[in-house]
Amino acid sequence: MLKKASKNIAKSALAQLVHRLKRNDKGVAALEFALIAPFMLTLYMGSIELHHALSADRRVTDLAGATADLVAQSSDISGKMDNIFDAASNYLKPYGVAALRITVVSICHDKDNLGKVDWSAQYNGGVHAYAHEDPIDLPLDDDGNPVLTIKGTSLILTEVTYDYTSPLGRYVYNTTLADHYYLRPRLKETPSVINTDADGAPEGCAADEFMSES
Repeated sequence: MLKKASKNIAKSALAQLVHRLKRNDKGVAALEFALIAPFMLTLYMGSIELHHALSADRRVTDLAGATADLVAQSSDISGKMDNIFDAASNYLKPYGVAALRITVVSICHDKDNLGKVDWSAQYNGGVHAYAHEDPIDLPLDDDGNPVLTIKGTSLILTEVTYDYTSPLGRYVYNTTLADHYYLRPRLKETPSVINTDADGAPEGCAADEFMSES
């Protein structure tokens, strides 16, 4: 009889404990938070990272256009490229410029309907290296005909790359952002925008190497 009473007491105590546990939901919220917190944190950090990457990419595009525009506004930029690069690189702020590379090219539309380099200038080593009279592609339309230029005129090309490094460091894939921009000179078409410091022809695209038939 005593043993049976002890069992009943134990069952009753166990039943009460189970009943209290069922009614006590204080730990549920903590458990749910522990389960979803890593996902929420990942989502939050990912959105921040995406914002930084898109912001840097947009700045690279703006920088390419601004550099071409600053060059296109001059008829002679000899001795001015360092100032132009310094001004254009401000578009990248607040990101640092150590991983930024810029190449500016003055392209002549020559007598053979092809593109040739008059001069080029580089920032932080540049994106590509070009020499005077190097062949270079002109922008073409869908039919393969040059656009933006005619024979004897020039075109400014800006190439920009930026090695983007995430603030999250090695935990996120880093990448190289790149863009380019074409713009016609505004003040002078023939000769092209001159930069004798970069071994450009003083006559620009009117020089014999570009337009002479001999």
